[in-house]
Amino acid sequence: MTYRIITLGCKVNQQESEVLADRFNALGFAPAGKGEAAGVVVINSCTVTAVADSKTRQRIRQARAADPEALVCVIGCWPETSRDAALAMPEVDIAVGSIEKERTAEIVIEALKGIGCISSEFGAARPVRPEILQPLNASYEEVRSLPNYSSKSFPQARTRAMIKVEDGCDRFCAYCIIPYARGAVRSRPEDDVLGEAARLLEAGYKELVLTGVNLALYGRERDRASRSCGLLSLAERVCGLDAGGEFRVRLGSLEPTAIGPEEAARIAGIKGICPQFHLSLQSGAARTLKEMGRPYTPDGYAEIIRVLRDIDPLFSITTDVIAGFPGESDADFEESLEFVKRMGFARVHVFKYSKRPGTRAAEMAGQAPEEVKNIRSRRLIEAAEEGAALFLELNKGQKRRTLIYGPDKSGRRIRGLTDNGIDVLLPAGGGDYAPNTFADIVV
Repeated sequence: MTYRIITLGCKVNQQESEVLADRFNALGFAPAGKGEAAGVVVINSCTVTAVADSKTRQRIRQARAADPEALVCVIGCWPETSRDAALAMPEVDIAVGSIEKERTAEIVIEALKGIGCISSEFGAARPVRPEILQPLNASYEEVRSLPNYSSKSFPQARTRAMIKVEDGCDRFCAYCIIPYARGAVRSRPEDDVLGEAARLLEAGYKELVLTGVNLALYGRERDRASRSCGLLSLAERVCGLDAGGEFRVRLGSLEPTAIGPEEAARIAGIKGICPQFHLSLQSGAARTLKEMGRPYTPDGYAEIIRVLRDIDPLFSITTDVIAGFPGESDADFEESLEFVKRMGFARVHVFKYSKRPGTRAAEMAGQAPEEVKNIRSRRLIEAAEEGAALFLELNKGQKRRTLIYGPDKSGRRIRGLTDNGIDVLLPAGGGDYAPNTFADIVV
């Protein structure tokens, strides 16, 4: 029985899809090749915006059209928050919510056995569409330990691996549905994370990426009173593992709603942490941040960047910015735009505000016309592109520690990634660039 996984949305979804692929492989399934029909198609959904919902539905329809006889399973955030809509789609056979998605492979097997499509030996009888077989589970459990990885699960085998350490968010920003889709903050025990990290390092991985829905909140549910930074302790312990050789740790997206300048500096100062943070901004205008429910100011955000660049002048900061949030005036937008220009971001993900039912922002006055959002997003993108070019220019001629991936598809160049997140291409045969090793590269 073959399977195909289609992943939408965030890096946490990407990591969960990797784990799911590993689970399917362990249970005797095989990934469908390019252009090959699949017996099971899983769409790991995203619901962060109304546009994301639309893309999820579109990919479900495309999956059914491409594989008419497949068992189509939609999992994750969209069916968790839009259960009735998921169940109403005729293309969907199984809908699984955010927590039960970890059991997707087992749920699929139960469904296939129930309609006589496979035997206990995984026979190849062709599946037909059953009714919805798995009701959504809206309860939330502790994040479970993840299985060992197989090299097939990763785009750079034995080079980089993601470790999910946290799920859920309790910030309830005005525009965001994710706390409803993912539930409250739940952190994996440090020892579980360390065990998984040690297994990956033993298997040869050289870079570990710690990820979570709101990574900076790691451990907060256990110690809310002290507001201690559990991520600091976790990062110190992971970086302190004895791997018998060099490795490094990169962090997923961090929230200035959860960490301040002092915490950011302490985390960045840990030996082995990559000097690259994705620090979500959303707006550079003080009034807009307040309306969004983001408990920091542009000056407070700028201070985080200042302390990070005191550690490394070429510390890479990437971010997200929303254009056309409800009530954003022309003056607010210009303030946000100028802030983006000043901060020297390595990359900015610009999003036009998308009215998401179920959020406070959807009911706010001052919804911007689409034309206004288009103009503002274009100007932000232009500023972002200029900032990215300037960051690369500042890095030119600088020596950075680089993880070598190996040859690119052409075989004529070698791919690598610097510690501060710059993709590099090196001439094949131009140096001793063995795959999965570190080298000092002049950018």
